[in-house]
Amino acid sequence: MRVVVLVVCLFQFAAFAEQVVFSTSSVKPWGYTDERGQAQGLLVDFSERVSELAGYELVNSIRPYPRVIRDLTAGSVDFAVMFASPGAEQIGVDLGKILDLQVVAVALKGALPIQAPDELRGKRVGVIRGSRYGPAIDDNPHISRKTFISTAQGLEMLKLGRIDVMVATDYAIFHSLDELGWDGSEIMPVYVLSRPSAHLYWSRQSHQQQQADALAKALRQMRSSGELTELFSLQPTVAVIEP
Repeated sequence: MRVVVLVVCLFQFAAFAEQVVFSTSSVKPWGYTDERGQAQGLLVDFSERVSELAGYELVNSIRPYPRVIRDLTAGSVDFAVMFASPGAEQIGVDLGKILDLQVVAVALKGALPIQAPDELRGKRVGVIRGSRYGPAIDDNPHISRKTFISTAQGLEMLKLGRIDVMVATDYAIFHSLDELGWDGSEIMPVYVLSRPSAHLYWSRQSHQQQQADALAKALRQMRSSGELTELFSLQPTVAVIEP
């Protein structure tokens, strides 16, 4: 009996050791739960695939982006995808770039492009609850921020004239247009606030060195094989502004 118990305990420990623990932002199209409670989204698919290639089972929690940052900072999760920044480097080890994005301000068709964030003064600006877009939006006392639970909801409010501008990543806008069944002719980009890149990070409080090495290798494999590009192949169109 003792031998059986020992074998079971060792098996359970091995199974636990084979899991990688991720936290993913709860914003479409990156991460969300469907009507059946199943995790969906581009970063959910990415996390599953990179973990599979690395030889680990995925444990993934879908949480608001500020919570993702807190989890990685505290080491309560080992891995997360975040925007690359000096702040991200302080709390996580960069394992590699996943994709480039644009944070875009869009308005109804016919609006005038703006040259600087100061021109948003007095505007009603829609943002996704819990997201961060930089000081020009997050800490600007001269705009009226209106929060929404999704980019699709914000675009609908824009169409109804209840906000003047909607701010989101180009990918979120593209996928939301698809979700709403719009062809994009109703809106136009007026300003690019930033062009961040999303990277895979390993918590500096984590001791999972072997997992981190395996995930970094798997990410390089996905990039070289073209699988990473294919995974994020729904390229944004209407929300892109050329430099």
